[in-house]
Amino acid sequence: MFSVIIYGRNDQHGYNLHKRAAISFNALAEVMSDPDDEILFVDYNTPDDHPTFPEAIHDTLTDKAKRHMRILRVRPEQHAHLKSKTHLVALESQSRNVALRRSNPKNRWILYTNTDMLLVPRNEGESLSDILGALPDGFYQIPRFEIPEMLWEAAFDRKDAAGNLTKLRDWSVRFHLNQVVHNFMPMKYDALGDFQAVLREDMFAIHGFDESMILGWHCDSNLAARLALYRGRVDTLMDKAFGYHCDHTRVAAANNKGRKTTMNSHDKYIWNVSSPYIPEQADDWGWPEAKVEEVRLDRDTSYERFTAGLGKAMEPASVPFTSTSVEWHLFDDLTYDLLHTLPFVCDQVLTYPKETAILVAGCRADFVQRFAVAWRGMGFTGPVLVPQELGLAVSNAAIESGRFADQLKRAELFLFEFGLATQQIDDPVRVGREEAPADRRQLAIVERLFRRAASTEVDTRPKGRQTPRRCIGVNVIYNKYWPIFTDYVGANINPFCSQVLAGLPLAEPPATMREKVLLKFRKKAG
Repeated sequence: MFSVIIYGRNDQHGYNLHKRAAISFNALAEVMSDPDDEILFVDYNTPDDHPTFPEAIHDTLTDKAKRHMRILRVRPEQHAHLKSKTHLVALESQSRNVALRRSNPKNRWILYTNTDMLLVPRNEGESLSDILGALPDGFYQIPRFEIPEMLWEAAFDRKDAAGNLTKLRDWSVRFHLNQVVHNFMPMKYDALGDFQAVLREDMFAIHGFDESMILGWHCDSNLAARLALYRGRVDTLMDKAFGYHCDHTRVAAANNKGRKTTMNSHDKYIWNVSSPYIPEQADDWGWPEAKVEEVRLDRDTSYERFTAGLGKAMEPASVPFTSTSVEWHLFDDLTYDLLHTLPFVCDQVLTYPKETAILVAGCRADFVQRFAVAWRGMGFTGPVLVPQELGLAVSNAAIESGRFADQLKRAELFLFEFGLATQQIDDPVRVGREEAPADRRQLAIVERLFRRAASTEVDTRPKGRQTPRRCIGVNVIYNKYWPIFTDYVGANINPFCSQVLAGLPLAEPPATMREKVLLKFRKKAG
């Protein structure tokens, strides 16, 4: 019957986002009764190494919300062409149009709202699907009522959607919450973007939201102005449903930081609108040719992929625990527990696109082999690029061997492993082991490839790529490769136990800066 379209990203937009969004998602699902109803959440520009926002809060969502929710992931690389044009990290028009293009064509209605709204049918027992199913064609708005932060934060149980709606019916009377704020037409009410019910065919006819609106605010008002022209009137659904907003203004979000907030032009996008159509985007609104990943919370979850991959790459432990040490006299010992470390490595890559090409340069053949098994087991279809300069005896359907210079231009993610080539899987760890000649040769190759990859990352990106490629370092904590890795990569300080650091290559590695200073000094001296 209807598709709800909302958007966001895995960040902290305003106060206590995780709770109010879970409350909202569950409440929206609660008022759905048609099997074709759906909640389309566009996860826009969440960093590649993060899960989508709904995945991050999946344990707080009801089974019904998970069944109805489709997550459409717009990657940072897909946003990159707009990054220099806006201060915003999530764009409303683009997000809503991406969802509209991919919405269920069986649904007659599109409902635009946001991640902190609860919609309450006025007749108990009636669903929003029932209400919309009985409506004549048109364009409908309802007023937004505010819920004080203390009420939703302290009294709402995220997963008790029915109970929360019941509380709202009581509070609205007891605490005088229902105040209608009228606005200038065609915005029948203030904050109209929290409920606009539109025919799906009307949205396609007028070419969706205006994608030139990338500075924040008024996307909803522009849509209202255009639909008022297209339909000839704006109707209300206030006699059928109320809408409640979880107020969250204690902490300023990106688009409400006082009077200096940058925003789209009132005149251009509201008062001077003279046509419902946007011919300049008629063919490409919603990015019809873009590959947009879809994530579901009720099937093929990230947890299932993660455990499946690891399950193929290792056996369960046969002892209750293993031991290692961070004593300084062991600083030069490069042994590490591969089976303990592999889960932390896989954790760094799991959220990347499945077709990602990852370059893996390692000293230990058993590490590369087991990682390749886990990579395929986690559902990745992209290749594991292994430089032939390493001379590793590895064999796996995922592995492609080739010249490092060629692979550097194909790779979308880097993984460098600094272990001892001579270490076997059952050898003791951090006991003062010295490097053998074979270890030193292999370490020198991996270090050389790492320095080259990190220092030339911008120049060697795959054709058309605009975003930087992440570097993952294995066995680079509390040993001599710690300063080397962090000279080139902006990595956080991680616990030793993980053995893994990761980050983006630095624009100006300290090592490069030192070389420039020395060169400048020599020129002056000479």
